[in-house]
Amino acid sequence: MDANAYLPLPQPPAAGDESMAPHADNILEDQPTALQSPVSITVMYKKRSVTLEAAPDIIVAELLPDIARRLGVLDPAIVYGGYRLVNDEDEALDPAQTILEQCIAPQRPFTLTPGALVDSDLMYDDVVEAVGSNVGQVYRAWTTAHTTITTLIICVGMLAISAVCLAVTPASVITASIGIAFAIIMLALTALLDNHGLKNQAIIIGLLSGIFAALAGFQIISATYQPTTAYGMPMLGASAGFLIAGAAMTFAAPHTRPYGFVPVIVGTATLIPSTLGTFFPQALKPAWTITATIVALIINALPWMCLSVARISVHSPQSESEIFALPKPIDYDDIRARYIQGSTYLFIGRISVAATLLICTPYIIGLGGTFAPLLCLLSFAAILLDSRQIYTLREMAITVGAAGIGILLSVLLLAATQPQTRPALAIGLLVCAIVALVFTYISRRQSLFVTRVTDAIEIICVLALPPLTYFIIAA
Repeated sequence: MDANAYLPLPQPPAAGDESMAPHADNILEDQPTALQSPVSITVMYKKRSVTLEAAPDIIVAELLPDIARRLGVLDPAIVYGGYRLVNDEDEALDPAQTILEQCIAPQRPFTLTPGALVDSDLMYDDVVEAVGSNVGQVYRAWTTAHTTITTLIICVGMLAISAVCLAVTPASVITASIGIAFAIIMLALTALLDNHGLKNQAIIIGLLSGIFAALAGFQIISATYQPTTAYGMPMLGASAGFLIAGAAMTFAAPHTRPYGFVPVIVGTATLIPSTLGTFFPQALKPAWTITATIVALIINALPWMCLSVARISVHSPQSESEIFALPKPIDYDDIRARYIQGSTYLFIGRISVAATLLICTPYIIGLGGTFAPLLCLLSFAAILLDSRQIYTLREMAITVGAAGIGILLSVLLLAATQPQTRPALAIGLLVCAIVALVFTYISRRQSLFVTRVTDAIEIICVLALPPLTYFIIAA
């Protein structure tokens, strides 16, 4: 690339030379000549774009300063790197040639990128060094961190499959004993991981121990009393298992103590409807339906609830003396502690509420009819649309993962219990997938109209939950 192309603009030609002189200071305006007409090009930089008319006999280097000025480029890399125009095939234009010489078609889109003067040509001593360097640039290396993450994912998958196998096994004292043994072993492993400073691993294994404890309680009650419904007394035993495992995790892993409240919250939320269903069988359907609705409404109000718990006050000046007074010192440690506290509560709340709603889903879908599946689908759809307001990765993963699992679980259960709905479900899933792909990958521009439509859909989903609950109970 010619570095001289980024030198200041040359002096204007003599007064008599009309063929080479631009008609205005801005060289990007229309410059009709006797031979060629201006070429219209579109230049983009990040989220900004500008469409302009460029004379075909002007070299690209003379166009770049005015393009950068119009786009408002303030990238620090341009101080030493300069600009360049790159087409949609990732090919850079030669700054020393004109638009006509490079055969640029009208309405061709380009991207303004910094780093034009950075020398990317490296010299290698041998072929082995060149291959190694290019492999490192093209592919990311596998590190020890990837190994530990992969091991954790595989172990969690195996434990989840074993939990499913234990859940579908006929109820007996043996299966309950296996669940208790698994829960105890995993609680001991949680304490060991917490002692070694592996916080995330300890949290995941500790939460899985709560699942095995709940399965053990469920199996014990089912094998002992042989109830008619699984969401009565057996779920009461599962709630007790959640509570015991949460309390044990709280004391066994002090560094992850707040996350031990997740099984406690889930156990408390499922304890109320299961207790009502055990002692008052006619209240089983209203209790679980109302629980599912309340949980779906709470998960959309969790951010405001957590902000109220860990509040960071902002004091605005109320008088002229307060305006001109020296600002009070800011305790950054206190602000950081409050933020960590609030975000932790929010994360715990999202996990607890999502798990409770997933527990309620099989019973709600099993009620049959139209309103029960619609209640579950709209609840998870509202959770999925509410994820647009989330910033942190872990909360996004939990929220979107729970909503996706809930929608898939609802669809599978609905297809199993109501076979006549399978064609409609297939068409609906296909339409949703196409719309999601189009708005995610093809239409990348942020539209205010689409945002408002999405907000309206989320509000409709939330407002439709109480009426659906009434119709389900009244049916």
